[in-house]
Amino acid sequence: MILLYGKGQRYTMDFQLYNHKIIASRIAKELGGADVAKKYLGQCIYAVETGYNDYLNNYYGEGYNTSNIYTPEQFSQLLVQTYEIQLERLYNEGARKVAVFGLIRIGCMPAYKQIFGANESSCVDKLNHAAQLFNNELQKALPKLNANLPGAKFTYINSYEIDSENYTDLGFKFTNKSCCDVPSDQIPCAALTYPCLNRDEHVYWDGAHYTEARARIFAKRAYKRQFPVDAYPYDISELAKVPNDEADGCSTCGSKIL
Repeated sequence: MILLYGKGQRYTMDFQLYNHKIIASRIAKELGGADVAKKYLGQCIYAVETGYNDYLNNYYGEGYNTSNIYTPEQFSQLLVQTYEIQLERLYNEGARKVAVFGLIRIGCMPAYKQIFGANESSCVDKLNHAAQLFNNELQKALPKLNANLPGAKFTYINSYEIDSENYTDLGFKFTNKSCCDVPSDQIPCAALTYPCLNRDEHVYWDGAHYTEARARIFAKRAYKRQFPVDAYPYDISELAKVPNDEADGCSTCGSKIL
């Protein structure tokens, strides 16, 4: 599986695609040509996720005037239009089976509930609304890519829906409290502090990121959907079985880009 994860200005999606292009060229050199490499990559499953920091560290972040230029609706359209171009670039490098993850409920992350003044029993509505706008635009974009790009199999993983599970029902005792100590209005764990010992009982590791226990449950549902709305047209287990008409077969491909 190949993972592409866009992260703020540190590892943008464009930078990740640049790295992928380099790796694809190395694979082509090893296998004897670009056409052979594309057949190889066409059998791999790509997991692509981006958009969080466009909102949390840009649109609603300090030091940016993006929210004064675009309405939330306009910004979501701009993001997904850019995203479409990036996904097509990925396709042009050989990707065919691509699981595209939507945004989770970013307004329910502990740090942002604190920053925006939401209480423990509620979430930041405007952040969740922005995530839903982005997800709606993304869901409209993927069928267009599938229709316009021969052999493309982009599938949508409904992260927002999966993230809407009742955490307590999943066995978590701490649904809002981070596993580590997080300074006020911050996200990372405080320096030189120890994380909790009962991390499997926590949903969040720090102010924004899942613990491994929560991520594991999330991943299982993305891999094998619990409800039809979780993923469409395929979940990841189904995507792995879909034949790639352009490939002769590849049972050994597997690469990871973070």
